[in-house]
Amino acid sequence: MARIQRTALFSDLLILLGRLPWWINLVFALLSWLLLHPFASSALPVLGRVEAGGALTDSLFRQLARFAQYLLPLGFCTVALVALGYRVAQHRQMRSRPALAPAALLQSMQWPAFRLLLEQAFRSKGYRVLGNTLAGTDGSCDLLLQQAGERYLVHCRYWQARRLKVAPLREFFARVVSEGAAGGVVVTKGEFSAEARAFAAERQLELVDGTRLQRWVAVSRKRV
Repeated sequence: MARIQRTALFSDLLILLGRLPWWINLVFALLSWLLLHPFASSALPVLGRVEAGGALTDSLFRQLARFAQYLLPLGFCTVALVALGYRVAQHRQMRSRPALAPAALLQSMQWPAFRLLLEQAFRSKGYRVLGNTLAGTDGSCDLLLQQAGERYLVHCRYWQARRLKVAPLREFFARVVSEGAAGGVVVTKGEFSAEARAFAAERQLELVDGTRLQRWVAVSRKRV
């Protein structure tokens, strides 16, 4: 059971690193080498018998560091290459269907391409995409943004809904308040009910529906 838990933890760590911008993994690779290399290449001091036990432990750590100074950067670089390849593949997916209208392309999108569309759109508006928060059952997740030192939440877990009612917006607004975010955005491929729009207007929640997403698709296609 413990082995299964360790494997799951390692897999979760790889997924987390893969979701980061690819260049961040290159930064991690450089930092890990800069931190480990001086320790791994330094010579052991000459110690007396009393300090022999501590020297043995120090020697063991140095041996581990000699391997880790290469393995960790190699691992981070591998994740960076995989993440970069994934981004390139998603861009090619957007470009490989030029005959599809934005509405048809939007409806055919799977979550990875849809998330990439959102990240590109928010970055073009001056936001930093910090990562994701709560995950949905279909692999989707809410996004965390930052602009001018303020945090914003993006609700994406009902992104495939045809018509989004007010109940999910109430839950999301409560989370925006509890987490101290400056605002929130709710995204869906479909449309919002009149009650949902009224609720969002009263609480300054930004709504992004299918019509607006189609415009984002058209802009994204021009950039590819």
